[in-house]
Amino acid sequence: MKKRIITGIIGAAVLLFLILYGGNLLAVAVAVIIVAGVREYHLLANAGGVKTSFPLIMILSLLYLGGQWCSLHYSWFPRAGMIGIFFLAVIFGSFFLAWKNNQKQFFLISTAANLLGLVYPGILLTYTIMIRAFLPPLGAKVLILTLLIVWVNDTGAYFTGSWLGRRKLAPAVSPGKTVEGAVGGITVGTAAGILFGFLTGLPLLWLLVVCPLVSILGQTGDLFESLLKRGAGIKDSGVVFPGHGGVLDRFDSPLFALPLVYFLLYFL
Repeated sequence: MKKRIITGIIGAAVLLFLILYGGNLLAVAVAVIIVAGVREYHLLANAGGVKTSFPLIMILSLLYLGGQWCSLHYSWFPRAGMIGIFFLAVIFGSFFLAWKNNQKQFFLISTAANLLGLVYPGILLTYTIMIRAFLPPLGAKVLILTLLIVWVNDTGAYFTGSWLGRRKLAPAVSPGKTVEGAVGGITVGTAAGILFGFLTGLPLLWLLVVCPLVSILGQTGDLFESLLKRGAGIKDSGVVFPGHGGVLDRFDSPLFALPLVYFLLYFL
């Protein structure tokens, strides 16, 4: 527990600095996290018996991040249709690899797994720089708000489940999680988000909609990654963060919330 707390404090301080500083430094940090996350996803998929191509997913994920970065800084760079182009690139790359290696039997499964790898975590993590790019200081505040909600949610769910947990939430996916813990996490995460948002000047009505949705999606992201690990027979996705596991273990909750927050930012 001590190692987990120390790692959490250091990680939170570094992440806060990156968000407040923004710019190219944040984009480089996101690129590093994407590479580590894609590597963990690749290992999870292979451990579960599904063959994926780490170089293909990694290169396309970084190119997608670079494309979004260019669209944020250069008005002439087209954003429309970018996802479709990258999906097509994954399909073409998977086809080429299957043809080259004569792996026609599992071509469909591998292609689907490569597509999932591009989206999770590649495309989903890219929303970090897209949110941060909103008119300062709005983007930074909302990005901090999102991460605060999901991580307070995780902490609240852990302690509430330890003290009051009786009914299993999803025993086949994550045996340690309880209904009481989930409710406690959502409640605490929502309250923390509303308080932070109110103190930083975000509209209360917007917060009342966004904060509970982010809490729920955060827990969904956690369960999604737990299912991936359960299928692979692995406890942690990696060892990047002492006491916390890998990149996917630490960022699984924000991944599902970031696209929704980006969309709802337009209502501000």
